[in-house]
Amino acid sequence: MFDYVFNSYPCFDLAYFFIIYAFIGWILETVYASFKEGRFINRGFLNGPFCPIYGFGSVLLIVTLHPVMNNPSFLLIGAIILTSGLEYLTGWVLEKAFGHKWWDYSKRRFNLQGRICLRFSIYWGSIAVAMLKLLHPEVIKLLDKTPYLYGLLGLYGLSLYFMVDFIHTLRSVIELKAVLSEIQHLTMEGRERLEHIRESSLEGIEETREELRAKYELLVSRMAARNQRLFNAFPNLKHHDHIIKALKNSGRYFVDLFKS
Repeated sequence: MFDYVFNSYPCFDLAYFFIIYAFIGWILETVYASFKEGRFINRGFLNGPFCPIYGFGSVLLIVTLHPVMNNPSFLLIGAIILTSGLEYLTGWVLEKAFGHKWWDYSKRRFNLQGRICLRFSIYWGSIAVAMLKLLHPEVIKLLDKTPYLYGLLGLYGLSLYFMVDFIHTLRSVIELKAVLSEIQHLTMEGRERLEHIRESSLEGIEETREELRAKYELLVSRMAARNQRLFNAFPNLKHHDHIIKALKNSGRYFVDLFKS
């Protein structure tokens, strides 16, 4: 499988390009987010120290831009287009698959549906050019020095790791989506029940509040700990925005929602 050659690149090399740059991308994202927040943030979709979008993006750049590697202008333009396209597509897929907006550039100038913006497109393109011209030759030298058998065993082990990590993360996100829907349903139910009580009688309002609050806090406690890393990694989640804030604030929203 790893002996197959794609566009003059052995799949063995492409697989390691993906792994190495996914790890480097995780370091960049984590350092940036941790510095910004003043605490450690595991910035990535997966639990482990890899950001797959950086791995895919790097492989795409290496394979596609190889013919213009010695033309700085075409290289920069191509890098900006490819990185922007990948970021936009990834944002769109995540939103459609999970119903969440994982990042948002809506407040920045020259953005496209909040998924990409000109400023960061130029940043990513410039970083990509620096990676291709400065870092990538060193990565190739490192792979050339790696014994093939050891490298092959490492690829099989890392492939298994990625599969387990992805399945675990995917299950957590699916569970999160289900619980968010339950909380939204509970919020609507609470409004209807309290409005009905107010119209008929004032008796039972406090009991109903306590019952709904207890159900809500149970849902929050069930999922808050499991998904806190995702909330930390992607603070701009927009889907069910009021519910996300409620999860982060340990249920205070629900208490305020049903005040007299």
